[in-house]
Amino acid sequence: MIQYTFSYSKPHQHFIDIEMRVEKHDASELILQLPAWRPGRYELGNFAKNIQQFSVCDIQGNPLKFEKITKDTWKVSTPDISTVVVSYNYYANELNAGSTYVDENKLYVNPVNCCLFIPTRMEEECVVDLEIPKEYQIACSLPQNGHKLRAVNFNELVESPWVASNSLLHKTYTVESVKFYVWFQGDCTPDWNRILTDFEAFTIQQIKDFTAFPVSEYHFINLMLPYKAYHGVEHTANTVISLGPGKDLMTDKMYDSLLGVSSHELYHTWNVKQIRPAALLPYDYTKENYSRMGYLYEGVTTYMGDLYLKRSKVFSDQEFYKTQEDNLQKHFHNGGRGSMSVADSSFDTWLDGYVMGIPNRKVSIYTEGALCALMLDIFMLHKSAGKQSLRTLMTKLYLEYACKGKGLTEEDYINELISFGGDKALAIVENHLYGTKDFRAPLNEALSLVGIQIIQEENPDFLAASLGIKGVFTKTGFEIKAVQEDSIADECKIALGDVILEVNTAEITKDLLTSLSAKESAIFKVKRRFETIDLEISLLDKSHYQINKIVAMENVSVEERVLLGKWCDSTN
Repeated sequence: MIQYTFSYSKPHQHFIDIEMRVEKHDASELILQLPAWRPGRYELGNFAKNIQQFSVCDIQGNPLKFEKITKDTWKVSTPDISTVVVSYNYYANELNAGSTYVDENKLYVNPVNCCLFIPTRMEEECVVDLEIPKEYQIACSLPQNGHKLRAVNFNELVESPWVASNSLLHKTYTVESVKFYVWFQGDCTPDWNRILTDFEAFTIQQIKDFTAFPVSEYHFINLMLPYKAYHGVEHTANTVISLGPGKDLMTDKMYDSLLGVSSHELYHTWNVKQIRPAALLPYDYTKENYSRMGYLYEGVTTYMGDLYLKRSKVFSDQEFYKTQEDNLQKHFHNGGRGSMSVADSSFDTWLDGYVMGIPNRKVSIYTEGALCALMLDIFMLHKSAGKQSLRTLMTKLYLEYACKGKGLTEEDYINELISFGGDKALAIVENHLYGTKDFRAPLNEALSLVGIQIIQEENPDFLAASLGIKGVFTKTGFEIKAVQEDSIADECKIALGDVILEVNTAEITKDLLTSLSAKESAIFKVKRRFETIDLEISLLDKSHYQINKIVAMENVSVEERVLLGKWCDSTN
């Protein structure tokens, strides 16, 4: 058994004190490892950078000699030492769904950030003692006895974050004998009737398709923050979600965000926590775990999370179409779609993380992966006259791979896609999952099979439509964050990082831009890194960064209407 004790004395300083006690040690040295990354975020986190103090002693308190042998590995000399006590502190001042944080109101821990492990003893039981205020509740999927938590092994421990606070709210609902907990911590006022009704609805539909739920209980742990936030992280029997502003929880936009991320994270309970790419089975916490299958574990999950909100009638047609329109905007407004495939972008999350990096280099495993999943789903439905779909395939992967402890290779998944979707699926694999061909034609073809289509409208953002630039207003002007390739702005040699200071000698403002819509041209004063120049730019072309909308086709056939029902309606 490995024992951990968490405590803190000055929470305003955001340091957590952690003690790790190792008993029944019988070797001359001990290797201690801190994870370098966390599952669900396929980039190095290098959590050891948050450790300020580190010491090791025996049971009597006598110091033991140790040395750091890698950035996050320590070797301890342990001659004739059976009990080793490791003491260290961890700086916990980052608050998102995958971090660790402490202040005067809560202790929030992702063990994968801050719990050392012994590589040769990862299967031993882990016990966690929390030295926290007596009145604190604990939101966690691990068994609890007072302020003590137990995990069967290290893998379960790192899959089980917790929030301890005196301001936790929670309710439960039950589906197929599985108890689901919904927790909120932070300033918010939940409409429990609405939340539980909607959560139960999408939970029922997901379990119905997969035929079983992998764990005996599940926890939605929501951190409601006072500022804008949107983030979720999946775990085996729980998810942590950070949203904000918390006071806006039950407004339409924020509530839709809660539903979207919650459905997405619940779907991960099967897809990646159970249906696991072979490259990630088991997780190796010490280094990169390269996989090109982000299109499956994040792309399919993004698509299915939204689809189940529609199939459970939590979302209307238009609310569901809006989620797909958001994906269309992100895809067609990203110049990187012609540079790197979804599969290669998945591999490269370990290189430059989840930021877009240099201009027009890569795509998103979430966005492009979801659009590929949409096309595959409809083509499968059409090929089988509505009898099989991507949902059917995912259930097969759960039953025939996950339930048998088998990792899924790229070849396995591609063969299954082709088996269900034929030549159309093969084309998606070759041209879009592993290629960089344009998405528009196959998207239009797939959507037409269910009687809907994509239309393009002028972007209401004046600078985006007329010049082909996106950016933000700052104290000095309008800072450019994106430039559409071959746009008017690009032809005028305007680049990422430039700042528009003035238009027609007037300081640039939102109101000023509105007044330009009727003008044929304007003079823009643009600050570059080493110079400021005036550019006269035509404003007649408004075809840049167009908005993609999903609408019903005219004269929809009976066959298309039936297939639409098979796709979006759980009663069909």
